[in-house]
Amino acid sequence: MAELFSNASSYEKFMGRWSARLAPLFAEFAGVRDGDRVLDVGCGTGSLVQAVANLTRRSEIVGVDPTPGFIAYARQRFADPRITFDQGSAFALPYPVSSFDQSLSMLVLFLIPTPDKAASEMRRVTKPGGTVAACTWDGSGGMEMASIFWSEAVRLDPAAEARAERPKHCNLKGQLSDLWKATGLNDVEETAIEIRMDFNSFDDYWLPHLEGVGPTGVYVADLSDEGRDALRDGLRKRLLGGRSDGPFVLRARSWVVRGTAPN
Repeated sequence: MAELFSNASSYEKFMGRWSARLAPLFAEFAGVRDGDRVLDVGCGTGSLVQAVANLTRRSEIVGVDPTPGFIAYARQRFADPRITFDQGSAFALPYPVSSFDQSLSMLVLFLIPTPDKAASEMRRVTKPGGTVAACTWDGSGGMEMASIFWSEAVRLDPAAEARAERPKHCNLKGQLSDLWKATGLNDVEETAIEIRMDFNSFDDYWLPHLEGVGPTGVYVADLSDEGRDALRDGLRKRLLGGRSDGPFVLRARSWVVRGTAPN
């Protein structure tokens, strides 16, 4: 996964702006409380860290991520002394048992091969009675930016089906709550959150795909010039219809879950 999300500034253009839109809604659902020590697992460039900081005045916030470029970017982004960042894996969080009041993870678990290990680690570092919460993009077509892209890519190139983002784990209704229960968390609650993705123009949608970030960006980078042009034109027609250009809105649904660490 590192090669898909190694460039922090490109990630910001591609997905960071939408993460920033989702983060406050997720933090509200997680029940972030001022004064709690909060961990963000897979913090990326810091969208959730920012949302938690905006909601609190006394909380200590720690972000952890395995990607050096993301950690360097986040450390430069934040000057708030309450906020620190560590490089580390969700599978072996570098913190003692019961280190945090709340452990959160946004848009990570559906990308990793063993989300159960990450969930167990989040439970381990959370104090008894503390909150463990996560969210992922919906994998059943609710993330229109991706589903429209892959639908057109497969139409033009059936081989793209093997590379398309399809439901795997933790991104369909009920999968996160099942994982939380299997992890031994109590008072598990799952729901959906939707955001608008407002694009100013077709280029506002298309150009971030040329940054080589995420599965769509890697796919575009591997295309020939002719294949890239055909995909661009096909997507333009799908998104704009008969218009030459202009703003449009897509939707993105995420599944969110929270639970309580047992005593």
